Amino acid sequence: MTIQVTKEPINLREKLNELETNKGLKGNEILQAETAQEVRSLIGAGRKNLIINGGMDVWQRGTSGFPNASSHNGFTADRFSVYSIGLHATPTKINVTGQDFNNAIRIANINSVNHWLELKQKIEDCEWLIGREVTLSFWAKADSATILGQVYTDTANTLTYNPTTSWARYSFTYTVTSGSILADGFMDITIGQSHTDGTGGNAIEFAQVQLELGSVATDFEHRSYGEELALCQRYYQKISSNGLVYTTYSTTQGYMQVPTPVQMRVLPSISWNIVDRVALASTSNITTNITYWSSYSNSPSSFFSFQARSSVALTSGLTYVMFPTAVTYMALNAEL
Repeated sequence: MTIQVTKEPINLREKLNELETNKGLKGNEILQAETAQEVRSLIGAGRKNLIINGGMDVWQRGTSGFPNASSHNGFTADRFSVYSIGLHATPTKINVTGQDFNNAIRIANINSVNHWLELKQKIEDCEWLIGREVTLSFWAKADSATILGQVYTDTANTLTYNPTTSWARYSFTYTVTSGSILADGFMDITIGQSHTDGTGGNAIEFAQVQLELGSVATDFEHRSYGEELALCQRYYQKISSNGLVYTTYSTTQGYMQVPTPVQMRVLPSISWNIVDRVALASTSNITTNITYWSSYSNSPSSFFSFQARSSVALTSGLTYVMFPTAVTYMALNAEL
């Protein structure tokens, strides 16, 4: 038995014309993309920047007056630390004009010596990146054209660049190796200058730091300040002491529970300025120093519990409200 199938004729000329139709710049880029990540980057889908606070928007620790950095824990802008050999690096926040970004960090050399000045960030849980291609990009500007810049991700990926006295964008593509991952599972990204020219006051400035999957340095990902702040607060929070509640279980000892806006990475360490007075009511101020004693929170949660001591006798079993003379803060630190 023979079956005959009939089909509408195809206008081959029209089909060829459709193939030649202009898809636009982005359309053609998407058609030529080799990976799904490249497509996501082209259409702006999903979060792509693995760096937190790459736009230098969040500065919970202040914007200047940092101790001269000489260790990996010299934190400045949130999630960024500054390292130098010797007490030579003075980091500050600066406002930028004439560019598509407003905020940057400036790391100044305060002594006339050649030495390292580095801007660093540790990234959490990075084993999944091993074997993948990533691109690091940032803007930089130096006071002197003789400054040598260096990007360091591991022993296999040390890249140099020469920042100029004008803002310029730099990008580096490399494959993440097992050497990129520290023993604790973190990845340490360093951008900075390998040395200065030995002139005191020289500085290098950085803005819009971005690390993303793929071989293309795409436009910087702008996140809202609220979202960026929440990402930073997983590692560090600065909370006003004013209005915190202090409940006594003896005349000089009590406990407090401090609510945290974001659950922190681990149980944080605490740094607290002395609160100089508390109150049972707004007209019943008691001059006393309330100082941090010890923590008894067992795990990260939505609040932080600790014990505190009073320098003068209070009434056991009562609840007092912090009412400091000056604005004081407690800092909760869970940085990598």
